[in-house]
Amino acid sequence: MKNKTLKEILVPAVMLFVIAAVCTALLAGTNLLTKDKIAEIAVQAEMEAKIAVFSDAKTFSDAKTVDVNGTSYTYYDAQDENGKVIGYVFSVTTKSYGGDLSAMVGISAETDKITGVEITAINDTPGLGLKVYSEDFLGQYIDRTGTIGVNKNESTDTEIKAVSGATISSKAVTDAVNQAFSAYETVKAGGNNG
Repeated sequence: MKNKTLKEILVPAVMLFVIAAVCTALLAGTNLLTKDKIAEIAVQAEMEAKIAVFSDAKTFSDAKTVDVNGTSYTYYDAQDENGKVIGYVFSVTTKSYGGDLSAMVGISAETDKITGVEITAINDTPGLGLKVYSEDFLGQYIDRTGTIGVNKNESTDTEIKAVSGATISSKAVTDAVNQAFSAYETVKAGGNNG
């Protein structure tokens, strides 16, 4: 009777171990086959976002960092065809309704104005919070300078109009833009960049 009990326990345990080992090997193999392609897609998406927020740039520098009040921001010089820096693209992350919101923000060195905003990652509510992806919403930031606020009812000289029903998401994008502008002011002043 003891042998039967041992056999009843041992066989399923060994089978479970074999199944887990095979699944682990398959997942590891899939990771090896796809990791380079995933990295390539991420680099391509990053370049597309940089171009979207600073379309006048012909090239972008390698990533640089700047510290503002203890927070480190990644940025890129936006360069013309002669390699002259005409602005910057900042990568920023802030908190939103569904977690982290990441964005790229372009700012012109000549005018100190925002040239574009692109959301690169957000986990907010589909149908509400994700409306901040719209061109109508993001277009409100273009040509603005300085600190921007959020107004639930209308756009003003210093405020953008929030997406209806998604004020938290709207504020998160605005916070990201304001962070980028603070980083820009530090870079422009010759701050701790490199």
